Amino acid sequence: MNVRCSYCSHTFTLSREYMAQAVAGAAEKRQKYHAMECINCRKLIKVSVSQMRRYVPEPESPAGEEG
Repeated sequence: MNVRCSYCSHTFTLSREYMAQAVAGAAEKRQKYHAMECINCRKLIKVSVSQMRRYVPEPESPAGEEG
């Protein structure tokens, strides 16, 4: 997922592993945004957790198993 800093307009990419950890941590704390530092200007950027969920692969469930 590409993220653009609103202060310095620097664009960088977030890996799927990082987003999976961020989404899990935000769900645990019931947050709507994940705060991260820009790698260029080091200011905080808010990234929507719902937007990050779209890029995280869904966990695979075993086929054929029903309650």
